[in-house]
Amino acid sequence: MTDRMLTSRKVPNPCGPEMPRLLARIFSTLLEAGEDNRDAAVENGLKSLGEFLRVERSYIFLFRREDGEKLMDNTHEWCAPRVHSEKARLQAVPVSLISRSMDLFARGEVLNIPRVSDLSDESGTEKALLESQGIQSALMVPLTINGKLRGFLGFDAVHRIREWSGDETALLSLLGKMFAGAFELWERTRLLREMNEDLEARIADRTEELGLILRTMDEGYFVLDGGGDFLNVNEGFSRISGFSAGELLSMSVFDLLNGSFPGGLAEERSGNGQTSGISFETTISRKDGSRRDISVTGRFLPETGTFAAFVRDISERVRRERTMNFRATHDPLTNLPNRLCFLERVEQALKRAAETGDSLAVAMVDLNRFKRVNDALGHAEGDKVLGEIARILSGAVRDSDTVARWGGDEFVLLFEKVRDAADALALASRVSDAVRVSRHIQGRESVITASIGVALFPRHGHTADDLLRCADKAMYRIKNGKGGFLLYSG
Repeated sequence: MTDRMLTSRKVPNPCGPEMPRLLARIFSTLLEAGEDNRDAAVENGLKSLGEFLRVERSYIFLFRREDGEKLMDNTHEWCAPRVHSEKARLQAVPVSLISRSMDLFARGEVLNIPRVSDLSDESGTEKALLESQGIQSALMVPLTINGKLRGFLGFDAVHRIREWSGDETALLSLLGKMFAGAFELWERTRLLREMNEDLEARIADRTEELGLILRTMDEGYFVLDGGGDFLNVNEGFSRISGFSAGELLSMSVFDLLNGSFPGGLAEERSGNGQTSGISFETTISRKDGSRRDISVTGRFLPETGTFAAFVRDISERVRRERTMNFRATHDPLTNLPNRLCFLERVEQALKRAAETGDSLAVAMVDLNRFKRVNDALGHAEGDKVLGEIARILSGAVRDSDTVARWGGDEFVLLFEKVRDAADALALASRVSDAVRVSRHIQGRESVITASIGVALFPRHGHTADDLLRCADKAMYRIKNGKGGFLLYSG
């Protein structure tokens, strides 16, 4: 098996909230399972995961030693309909058959095999073991706790090739920690019962073990009381928030959320209609004053009146989305809103004006002598001029106004809440006076000015197209090379 095939992928691929919520439900079910239904809880969890991930087989192998040899047993399994179970024949399998995979598991890494057929000859025994089960693709997650490798959790694609995203791999790695932690807790509970310790001691020990798992997770975790104060946090959440655990335990969640809980929360409901979980994305204030985008998947615990949640840092994903949205709506040269964005803002402004009875104005701005400068000094210098004009226009309007690049050397302006034509022309005059950019061509100064045509709503039209057409006509009437502004007059 090549090193490339044995390396877990780190490609960012944002997941929605469904998988984290599923993991939270499975973890909660495992922790709450009694001794008589633990195997059922594990296999139900494997079934839910297998169906959600669209694989044909999900399973758990646990390691043990017998006569000095390390063996592995297929202890739990779920198979899709019409897929043959392998559990019965995969008992007491020598771990030496998967020695190369064990090297990965020992380092806590995920084994990602997109195509079993592509495995190298060096992985002959592992390849043969997988092919004997008809497996085309596989992903296996080590089950470790406190540095001890206990087995692995696996997912097989039998009927088709299955590739895994980086976010899916990361979340399934977290799931491996959850299963391993549950097994450890069950084992400790059994030992405590055999020692005839009282119920309170067993509950306390189980709580301590759970706290250890949560404290050592990379992901954030917290518990809130009914008033929003932190009752418990792990190191992962301390890293995300920038506050120490001690500081957080003296704070409220509202200290990080600027005083209010976010709206638009997505609830999960159980079969009886009761809210069982909640998930949302929000932004918190860190100790150093910076902001961090997070996703929260949690659950209300009515028996204790608390709210427990897992937290993921999604700042990089949000940054990428904001960048993509900005690029889609803004001109790359000037960083002003582009034509599409401007038209959307005008449509929104027209709706507001129709509701309130206010007037608004649209202005078309064309640059005089820009072509001469661009032809004589080159496109690079022309781009600098356009950037300078964009800054001048933005500084000459009110904060409530919009400046956008229409294309070429044309810009457009949206003036909201103007009182009348005189008010609109005063704003256009201020812009006209501000636009003065000079360049020297062959020893002579060439001054770039602006010709501005203005149209009013509702006087000159009721749609963006009507107003822009009128403003454009007025602009061409005033375009004389000297600059100026003109209100459309029909």
